Amino acid sequence: MSPPTRLPGRQIQLTPAADTRHDRFPPPTSGGWCEDARDDPITGLVAWPGFFTRLPGLIADAIGHGNSVGLAIGDVDNLKGYVEGTKAVDAQSFGHLAGNAFMGRLGTLARNWLWRTSLEHSCLATFGGDEIVLLATTTDGHPFLSHVEGLRNHLCAGLPRTVSFGAGVISPTDLPTTVVGDHWWREFTVHTIGAIEHALFDHKHARNEGAPIAQGFIAHAPLGPSR
Repeated sequence: MSPPTRLPGRQIQLTPAADTRHDRFPPPTSGGWCEDARDDPITGLVAWPGFFTRLPGLIADAIGHGNSVGLAIGDVDNLKGYVEGTKAVDAQSFGHLAGNAFMGRLGTLARNWLWRTSLEHSCLATFGGDEIVLLATTTDGHPFLSHVEGLRNHLCAGLPRTVSFGAGVISPTDLPTTVVGDHWWREFTVHTIGAIEHALFDHKHARNEGAPIAQGFIAHAPLGPSR
């Protein structure tokens, strides 16, 4: 590769490598989970590729130590409407810049919430759009859903749009008696994410069709045995 061309009066800044972390404070993790994964540069949450790569192992390790694992996926309610509205009143926002600013604020709020919350092993991640993911060990569903409610309330109080969640808890009883190989854990992880997303977006669809479901809801996803 040829060296970059130096233009008169300008200093060349090399682009960071793709796997370089964008360290933030407060961090998006606690208890060492995903602390070596790259952060999303807009939100400061753990970027999806690194999170998804580590997720099956995190679930397997937690379950192997007798813990349950809570997983919640949040989606901003009508972010498109907010972006279009911002563009209408601020010609300099250019729409997507408003969306990035919104998600940057969401990430800061979420990381500060995690920093102040007593979650021993946890992680905040993002798919890279208008979503947020919370993963944490838990004793059972009630404490975890209380944490999801706390995160939801914190985000809704600090943002001009609400955030709705789908959430579920994986317990050792959700697993077959015999689990063989890493491939099974990857499939189980995909199954779990799919079940939670179905709960989230089925509720959003029902609300859009007129069902009396408030924005900022939390939809519980039962995670039955995977055989």
